Amino acid sequence: MLEHLREIARRRTLLGCLVLREVRARYRGSALGFLWTFANPVLLLGVYVLVFDRFTGPAPVARYPLYALSGILPWLWISSSLSAGCVSLVHGAHLVTEACLPSWIPPAVVVLSNLVNFALSLPVALAAALAFGVPLHAGLLLLPAAFVPLLLFLHGATLAAATLTVLLRDVQHLVQSLLLVWFLLTPVAYPASSVPPAWSPLLAVNPAAALLLPFQAAIHGGRAPGAAELGVAAAWGAAAFVGGIAVYASLRGRIAEEL
Repeated sequence: MLEHLREIARRRTLLGCLVLREVRARYRGSALGFLWTFANPVLLLGVYVLVFDRFTGPAPVARYPLYALSGILPWLWISSSLSAGCVSLVHGAHLVTEACLPSWIPPAVVVLSNLVNFALSLPVALAAALAFGVPLHAGLLLLPAAFVPLLLFLHGATLAAATLTVLLRDVQHLVQSLLLVWFLLTPVAYPASSVPPAWSPLLAVNPAAALLLPFQAAIHGGRAPGAAELGVAAAWGAAAFVGGIAVYASLRGRIAEEL
């Protein structure tokens, strides 16, 4: 793990250039450019408000649109990173076999480029919080502390998924299916308080529930994420980071051959 961290530090300039190229390529030729970053969250938000706050009656949480937005934004970082990251080595095989880049770089580029999208959308979330009467507060300064566990989690999970996809292409389809189920089991469109007590243990073993909670607390709750909340998120991030590196290290020697 320490060697992997040292290699990331050594390749940080290359990694930054590849992330910048990925972000630019994503919106090249687009009339709206980076504004598309906000289109998907706004569309999802509109659907959630229509279904959960209109069709089914008033939502069981105050300022529901803001609550949904505070969960949608980090969830899109999770889902976009895993769905694109699991096939990043397969689609970027030439970077490994011809350019001789380390095979951990394509998944890392996917995670970091989606981090850029997430960071660009945060001002919209803060503006929405002000519009719903949630004032700017000192707890927002702790948001960077919420970024780190989620970044570690996604790096490990995406690295493991990309490695396994190289060896077994069915993994990409499994990831897509699991993301849909995972989303429905994560309190994004509904508050955790609405989950029946008999099913609440599912939240305890759901890493996304813990990783999203600090963002929901700061943006919707108008408070600083608690030490316990950040601690649980950090535990999930560290576990996925270590586990993902372990999977990658054990199978790294077969990646170039399989590609």
